Amino acid sequence: MDGSSPATAVVIELVLPYLNKKTLASCKTLNKAWLALVTLHSTRSLECHILRLPLRIMHFRRKGLLSLVRSLTVDISYLEGFLSAPMYERRINDAVALLQNLPVNIRHIKIHMPGASTTLTNAEIRFGSMAFTLLLQALPNLATLDLSDCPVALLAASQRHDAPFASLARLQNIRWFSLGSNDMSSAAELHRLVCANQHTLTAISGKGDITDRTLIALSKAPRFTRLDASGSSISDDALLTLVRARGSGLRELVLSDCTRLTKRSIAHLSPKALPTLAVLDLYNIMVTTDVYQRLFNFATRWPYLRDLKLKAAIPDTSPRQDLLVNDDILEAIGRNCPRLVSLRLFGCHGITDNGLSSILGNLGYLRELVVMHSASDPVAPGEDVAEQGGAPAGGGRGEPVTMSPRLGNNVLRHEAPALDGPEPSTTANGLLLSLPSISDIWADIPSLPSNAIPQHNHAQVQRVTGAPTSSAPDTPRLSEEPRRNANGQRIFTSRALQKGLRSNRFNLLNLDMEYDSVCASHFAKLAHLHVLCGRMITRHAKSLIEGQFPQCKMMVWNTD
Repeated sequence: MDGSSPATAVVIELVLPYLNKKTLASCKTLNKAWLALVTLHSTRSLECHILRLPLRIMHFRRKGLLSLVRSLTVDISYLEGFLSAPMYERRINDAVALLQNLPVNIRHIKIHMPGASTTLTNAEIRFGSMAFTLLLQALPNLATLDLSDCPVALLAASQRHDAPFASLARLQNIRWFSLGSNDMSSAAELHRLVCANQHTLTAISGKGDITDRTLIALSKAPRFTRLDASGSSISDDALLTLVRARGSGLRELVLSDCTRLTKRSIAHLSPKALPTLAVLDLYNIMVTTDVYQRLFNFATRWPYLRDLKLKAAIPDTSPRQDLLVNDDILEAIGRNCPRLVSLRLFGCHGITDNGLSSILGNLGYLRELVVMHSASDPVAPGEDVAEQGGAPAGGGRGEPVTMSPRLGNNVLRHEAPALDGPEPSTTANGLLLSLPSISDIWADIPSLPSNAIPQHNHAQVQRVTGAPTSSAPDTPRLSEEPRRNANGQRIFTSRALQKGLRSNRFNLLNLDMEYDSVCASHFAKLAHLHVLCGRMITRHAKSLIEGQFPQCKMMVWNTD
C-alpha cells in the first residue's frame, strides 16, 4: 500500500489516528505519499502546554497550517517556580483568549495533567481548575471531550466558581475522569452532561461514574453505540433498559467489575438483542457456566464480535470454580465467532487441550489470545491474595511482577523453589500464581491487524435439530482432566496445536502452556509473533522461536 491511489490514501488516513509517534515517524520514510499523509495528519493536531499554546499557534500560522487544526491536546499541569501567581493566571487567560479568537473550528480536545497524583497541592488545583474551566468555555462546538488523564479533584474546584460544561451541547464522544476518587458529585455532573448532549452522543467511557440514571438517559440517545461502564454500580434493570432500547445499534459493551450485575441481565446479552456487537467485556461479573452456555452455544452466532473478555466473579474456594468455562463453550466460540480478533479468558480451570485447539484451529482473524487457568490476572509469587474474588490485595486485577524495562529477546526466568525451601505463595485452591502480568507490555502490542486473513466457510458438523445440547452447570462435559506439571499447576501441552493455527499473525499469545519443539514448529509457520508468554519453554523451542522471530518478546518463567 504505497498511498499513491485515492482509495489507499483514504484507508491510510483512517489508520493513522491509531498509530503512536514512533510508528508515524517510521511511516514518513516509506515514500513521498506516506510523508505527505503523515505530515497532513500531524498538522491537524496541536499538542503543547497551555502556557506555550500562543507560541504553537504562531508557529502554525507562519507555516500556513493553522486552518487545518481540528484537534487540541493541552497539558494543564502546574509548572512550579516558573512564574508568580498573578503572572501565571495572566498567561493562562491570554492563551485561552487567543484560542477563542482563532478562525478554526476545533472539534476534539484532550486535557491532561501528566504525573498528577490523587493528592494535589493547592497551586495545582487552583491553576489546573482555572485552565480546565476556561478551555471548555472557549470551545463550545466540541465533538470529543477526553478527560481520562485528569484528576477528578479539578471538577470539584471548578464547580465552585463556574459550570465548566454549561456551553457544551454537541458532544459525540465523552471520556470521563479516571484519576482520583470519584464521588456522587462527579457522577451527577456526568449525568447532566449526558442529558445535555443526548441527541448527539455516540460513545461514553464513564467508568465508575456511570449510574442507573445515566443508563436510562443513554437509552434515549438515538445515536449511541459504545459504552464503557467498568467499575460502576449499575443494576440489572438499568442495563436491560439500555439493551432493549439501543441494543440494535450497540457496538461496544464494557461491563468489567460491575459487581451488581447478575445473570438476570447478562443472560439477555444475546446476538438477537445485540446483532452488531463487536466488543464484549464481562470480566469479574457474577455469573456461572449456564449463563455462558446461553451466550455461546452452537445455536447462537456472533457475526461481528471481534473482542471478547470473560472471567466470572466466583471465589477460588467455591466448588463451582472449575466449572466457569469449559471445552463446549470454547468450541462454540470457535465456530460461531468467526471475526474474533482478541480473546481473553480467566479462571478457565475446565479448559483442556481440546478446547484450546478449537480456538486456535478455527479463528483466522485471531491476533491476541490469553487463556489463564488462574481466576484472576496473574500476580508475582509471594503477593497476598485478597479474600474477595481471588484478586490481589490492593489492586483489582493484580500487580505486574518485577522485570527489566527492556525485554529484548531475553527470556524472563523464574527459578522453581527448592524442594526443601519455603512453600511458594498459592491461591485459596492451591494453584500457583506464577505467570507474569501482561500490563507492562500491552502498550507495545500493535493495534488491530490491517491485513486480516479471509475467513473461509468450511462445512460444519450438523447438529441434531432441537435445543442445543449442553451439560448442566454442576456437571459440565470435559473431554479430559486438565494436565498438571510437577508443581501441581494446570497446563496446556502441544496437543492444543493438533489442529494447527488458523491465523498466521499473533500480536500476543499468553497461555498456561509448556512450549516444546512441537509448538515451535507450529509457530515457525506464522508470519508474525510479537509477544509470547507461557509457563515453561524448552531450550530447543526457545532457539527455534528466536531464530524465526528475532524481535519476539518472550515472557516464560522456566527454561527446561
